[in-house]
Amino acid sequence: MMPIRALSLVAQIHEALRTRIAAGDYPPDSNIGIAELARQFNVSATPVREALARLAAEGQVRFIDNIGYSVPPLPGARDYINWAIARVVVESNTLLYIAGPLDPRVLDEAEALNEQIRTRAFGTDHASVRAYSELNWRFHARLIGLAHNPLLDDAHARLYAAPQFSRIFLGRGNPGRELVAAEHAAILWQLRRGDRVAAAAALRDHIIDSLERDARLTDVSVSLRHLVHGTPAAPAKVSKHKKRTTTPRRTR
Repeated sequence: MMPIRALSLVAQIHEALRTRIAAGDYPPDSNIGIAELARQFNVSATPVREALARLAAEGQVRFIDNIGYSVPPLPGARDYINWAIARVVVESNTLLYIAGPLDPRVLDEAEALNEQIRTRAFGTDHASVRAYSELNWRFHARLIGLAHNPLLDDAHARLYAAPQFSRIFLGRGNPGRELVAAEHAAILWQLRRGDRVAAAAALRDHIIDSLERDARLTDVSVSLRHLVHGTPAAPAKVSKHKKRTTTPRRTR
């Protein structure tokens, strides 16, 4: 039996800070002091510094010379565009390059995950937001897994390594969950009937539609349809009717 190894001190601090950031304990653009964290965790500055370096590599925090570490702002229009492009390139194209027959067991696993997304009761606190985000990631990871390509698995994992986008759901939940589940089901239906081209198109549409819905939660108006149909993009803008939220709504 493989022994269970305890998490290293750096890993524990990394996970604790990751949770705090995702939960909105640190407002966007706020500084993160190494000395203060070392006092809080009752450790030296070295493991805190290493944990923050890992978070910076993941995009969870940012480092600026002579200033230090801080929490990134909430995603803006350019962030949604960049993430949409990266996901369309990696995820939808993966379905076009699956070598050999589709594994029905993987499709069954993806369908079971999607059923949880569709039926499970999610709240609006950090634990619920994280549970939903992880289920959604696992569903999409199953689709990537159909290719049996570890390089694509790694590229996909890196796309989700910095869940800055999940912070927009704090205090709100995910009002588009039923649409997400329906779009997932449409992708699986095309895969089960063996039409990988149609499945890739359905996945592209899902990525674009879901990110446009998410952007509207932060009062960002961004058109991503040109990524699918090749039409010119409408200029991204912040709604004139609402002031853009700069901190996620928190619940207690």
